[in-house]
Amino acid sequence: MKKRTLSFLLALVMCLSLLPMTALAAEMPTTIEAPSSIVLSETVLNGPCLQVTFNKGADLSEMISYGTGTAGREQYGVEHIAYFMQIDWSLDSQNDWKYHENWDTRSKGNADAEGEYVNEPLYADTTANRKILQTTYRANKWLSELDEGQYSLNENGAPVIDYQEHTVYVRARFGIAYRPTGGKNTFLFSDWSPVAAYGKDSKPFERPTSLETPVISDLQLTETFGGDPVATFHLTNPQSVKDNAVGAQSIGDELYLHAEVSIGGRAWTSVQLQNRAVSDGQINAFLTTAADVVTEDTYVKLRVRYGYHDYSGALLLASDWSNVIEFGAPAWGNASAWATEELARADELGLIPDCLEGEDLTRPITRAEFAAVAVKVYEALSGTPAIPIVNNPFTDCNDVEVLKAYNIGAVNGTSATTYDPDALLTREQAATMLTRVFKKITLAGWTLATDSQFTLPYEKPAPFADDANISGWAKDSVYFMAANKIIEGYQNNFMPKNTTPAQEAEGYANATREQALLIAVRMVENLGK
Repeated sequence: MKKRTLSFLLALVMCLSLLPMTALAAEMPTTIEAPSSIVLSETVLNGPCLQVTFNKGADLSEMISYGTGTAGREQYGVEHIAYFMQIDWSLDSQNDWKYHENWDTRSKGNADAEGEYVNEPLYADTTANRKILQTTYRANKWLSELDEGQYSLNENGAPVIDYQEHTVYVRARFGIAYRPTGGKNTFLFSDWSPVAAYGKDSKPFERPTSLETPVISDLQLTETFGGDPVATFHLTNPQSVKDNAVGAQSIGDELYLHAEVSIGGRAWTSVQLQNRAVSDGQINAFLTTAADVVTEDTYVKLRVRYGYHDYSGALLLASDWSNVIEFGAPAWGNASAWATEELARADELGLIPDCLEGEDLTRPITRAEFAAVAVKVYEALSGTPAIPIVNNPFTDCNDVEVLKAYNIGAVNGTSATTYDPDALLTREQAATMLTRVFKKITLAGWTLATDSQFTLPYEKPAPFADDANISGWAKDSVYFMAANKIIEGYQNNFMPKNTTPAQEAEGYANATREQALLIAVRMVENLGK
């Protein structure tokens, strides 16, 4: 495996950066998505006022992320660019809007009567707040022009609205002001947002009782300039989640994404998102904690969920986890979900032989395949490479891994001249092969021919209920494996071999490839001390 690098891509980016600005300038949009999910709430920040919470579209957020300085101007090939929001309001009806045509050119005009009410700068965050009807000169003047009884003066002499008796309606729109090179100021506006209300005739936001499940796609693995791996994926949020994200922020709560990754099939681990807010588009997840194991060949899985948190950060509600997206392919191929964590450990320990890489590990393992696993266990425990026997005694097998296993005494044949490599392995054969590996490593002078002269010290567990079915040549190995929790029984049965045609048909005592690899992991971890 080689460490993934993006040297070529970075060099390409550097070359492109030297091209004329006009060659790289993006086109200005012709439309802007209107603010969505508008929610009003009352706040006392900077005096009594209303807070307008809203979402902006992913395209506009991306535009704003370039900024209004040199980078932003060069991105769109303009001399000047600015992003802003205009907020309009009406009291007790949706007919008394403050909008004036001067707003379309951001002209101050008569500042008291015709200027824009709110002309707020915009930032890249998807969900944001703006304050209106604060105790400023503009708010005081417009409020004082309301009909008598629609407002009162607070202790500081500032006009305020009684929201028990009145309703404020709000609409908003986004704008972009830009000046093409050598051209004139140009203004682009979104449509007005849906109308939001606060007060007597409005319904306050209520915390959700459930959250839709996110759907993600297109997982890619890249590197930052610092060399840390980054998982990039695409997210499209349901409208209900966007609405709840806005509502949450309006009352001081927060709804955001949680992300987890599995590296090489290991357990799920939380990772940091570059932007955990509920926003559509590409999302980056930083895999810095796994920087030393993530390469271009690493098998990476990612999933996300929505979490609703209160103002203290406590998680009140979570959605189900999303679909799982993957990058790369596991070294072990197809496997059962319950086995992936230990299979990742097998890969880490170098216990997966070439003959099993990329294969369906849910299928039964053959005698030849398990011989290769036994060799891997021997090499891991001894730190010594196994060497195949020079003179092959078998007429039905010339597999080099079988010949290595035979040379170290882990296997023998089904006869003096046959190995039967494609026969399915039984559980008692697996126990015997691995016990021989351990004897070879720990008992000086041991050979398969002298096996009866050597014993392993262990406390023998209680007999299995099917002890009578365990072959005499395998019995000591079976109980050695059981005593060390390497191969255990099921419901007090060891299931050593198939003893009936029905058991033969269902593979009762045959180990699967994934089971064999898990046994290998336990062998190395439990006895490799």
